[in-house]
Amino acid sequence: MCSKGECKKIPKAATLEQAEWYQLSADKAISRLDVDPGTGLSAAEAASRLQKYGPNVLHEHRGPGPLSILLSQFNDFLVWVLIAAVVVSIFVLGELLDGIAILVIVVLNAVLGFVQEYRAESALAALRELAAPKATVMRDGSPVEVESSELVPGDVILLVAGDHIPADARLVEAASLRVDEASLTGESGGASKHDEAIDASSLALGDQKNMLFAGTVAVAGRGRALVVATAERTQMGQVAEMIQVEDVKTPLQLELKDVGMKIGFLAMGVCVLVFAAGVLRGNAPALMFLIAVSLAVAAIPEGLPAIVTISLALGVQLMAKRNAIVRKLHAVETLGATSIICTDKTGTLTRNQMSVVRLFAAGKLFDLEEERPDLRDAPADLVRWAGIVSLLCNDAARGANGSLVGDPTETALFAAADKLLTEPIVSGRIHEVAFDSERKRMSTVNRLDGKVWVLAKGAPEAILPRCDRLLDAEGMRVASPADREDLLTNAAELAEEGYRTLALAYREIDEAESKAPAGELEKGLVLVGIVAMVDPPRPEVADAIAACHNARIRVAMVTGDHLLTAKTIAHRIGLGDGRAVSGADLNEMSDEQLAEAVDDITVYARVDPSHKMRIVNALKSKGQVVAMTGDGVNDAPALKRADIGVAMGDIGTDVTREASDMVLADDNFATIVRAVREGRMIFDNIRKSILFLLSCNASEVLIMLVAMVFVSKPALLPLQILWINLITDGLPALALGSDPPSSRLMQRPPRSAAEKILSPVRLGQTAWYGALITAGGIA
Repeated sequence: MCSKGECKKIPKAATLEQAEWYQLSADKAISRLDVDPGTGLSAAEAASRLQKYGPNVLHEHRGPGPLSILLSQFNDFLVWVLIAAVVVSIFVLGELLDGIAILVIVVLNAVLGFVQEYRAESALAALRELAAPKATVMRDGSPVEVESSELVPGDVILLVAGDHIPADARLVEAASLRVDEASLTGESGGASKHDEAIDASSLALGDQKNMLFAGTVAVAGRGRALVVATAERTQMGQVAEMIQVEDVKTPLQLELKDVGMKIGFLAMGVCVLVFAAGVLRGNAPALMFLIAVSLAVAAIPEGLPAIVTISLALGVQLMAKRNAIVRKLHAVETLGATSIICTDKTGTLTRNQMSVVRLFAAGKLFDLEEERPDLRDAPADLVRWAGIVSLLCNDAARGANGSLVGDPTETALFAAADKLLTEPIVSGRIHEVAFDSERKRMSTVNRLDGKVWVLAKGAPEAILPRCDRLLDAEGMRVASPADREDLLTNAAELAEEGYRTLALAYREIDEAESKAPAGELEKGLVLVGIVAMVDPPRPEVADAIAACHNARIRVAMVTGDHLLTAKTIAHRIGLGDGRAVSGADLNEMSDEQLAEAVDDITVYARVDPSHKMRIVNALKSKGQVVAMTGDGVNDAPALKRADIGVAMGDIGTDVTREASDMVLADDNFATIVRAVREGRMIFDNIRKSILFLLSCNASEVLIMLVAMVFVSKPALLPLQILWINLITDGLPALALGSDPPSSRLMQRPPRSAAEKILSPVRLGQTAWYGALITAGGIA
């Protein structure tokens, strides 16, 4: 990654003509990039293009250093007033002890804030970690390994399972290639890739099946692709640019700035009033100036910044014990004002683990969600074969620690086999025909029970035409065209509900046939049934969302997954009442139209990073306080733009965590609800402390003012005033800052972002309480 100024600025003339590369045929892409995919670029041409386009690295936008973070702790109006009070106390009034005491408070407040907020702004450094350090490319007709920074548009990259994608590229050859794009698109499971042109416009990234994107990983198969974009021009580069948005001030920071300004103007008003009253009574102007400044210092609640910071710090500690790790101190309170939570689906609302939940067989739909499903109505032979095909026509395996390793679809089938089989299966694989995106099926030849069997799984439309028999309640029977039509209809209905479906089949063969071509092996099959799988919701999510609704907090799902899948999950967790839209729908809306529609939308599917930014901006334009949760790289820009970004600590990427305000250590959506409760409680307690401190300080000013008017002498010495502020005021205010919450804390709506701590009603309360304390003090 380049530091600012170290990399050459890429000239506009160097950028390729913008193209929807997925719409071009492989031949047209080859022609546009002027390269032979068999031999690749020559070394001289690669060097020329590197000079033209620049290195394949992201510019590093450096964040604030430690000194900047420390100085920012003093960038507050009330702190400026306190510093002015230090200067006046020491150099005007000669009260060294008063000045030092106030200075200590200011410094402690700054240190607490600095320690909590000091984090390296390393979002782009984390993006760098996602980049592949090496890449295999064709140069001068031979495959060579080069630094990924040396890649240029037109390079031909060679990929196998396990390789990181080093740049955005258009596939020209794909053999059973699957790519994990969850970090960029948010879609769970590996995406199958092909090299055919796609005749469609405005496709979401997850639907561009002939494209590869920097920062993703090949998990199966192999491929050959043409680099079409490097550095900032890649989708990952665009994410990096979107991360560079200004930090958003939290509602509490804005509130405290408002409070500080009001107190400062009040103090100046007191100065003017007392000075004028004293001079009118015949006192010397110089004497009245000193007394007026003393009163102004008395009017300032020196303990307020410390009380607020300590209250927030205590909240941070409490939330950390409950798996919510706060990175920025003032963000503790923000969730308490949150009016909508925009949450990712994969890994946040769901387990990020595919699971077989339904089995359609023998004309019935069986539920497989339970650990030990009730299959008493299912024929035993059918259940056994469903388990055998799921287990043996499968490349997943159990790791050393007992966890399943492999493609998410295959690990889901492996786990389903554990539920279906009642006895161990001992088998040896003789042959296999790997899954292919064109064939849409996979077959293995296994020796089992002394016989040889073909076991097959795949898309229902790819398996059913090859089945001439099926298992039902009475055993095996011939499959009629009507049977196949009914089965395809049932598979389509399951797909419309958001499930991923696979058909399972088998047949017995002679050992001599075991190495026959795929077309010969995969015919005359016996259909077992159709399994439906989904990434299931976390068990606690439905209750957490109900609690949010009870607290008048809206929840919206924002995911890169398919619309049908998103709607299925939304319905299961209690988000099914609102409108659901896709990224394509968002492309048709202007920003104004989106702002009008956001209040009715609860599901956003097939969205990309720019869509998420538009959603956050639209919600904020309606006065909403927005919390955005996420785990993938694609979530980072929106997390940084939201009022509070909440990252997943377990499955989240470094990019997302560094862009966030808070990290959930347990990746549990329910932790957000607890954080909302803590945030509301903290704000309530801070407001109590502020009103208490201001009431006490108002009484001090009133006592001094009454004494000046009627006695012409100050009633309290500056040191006595400081003692009252720090001890008599400070300790009770700190106790109020740790008050237990109200029992109705989560039954009321979130406070309005426009509601002020010192609203007219609160100012009236402060004046009333101050008058009572004044009367008691004078008496």
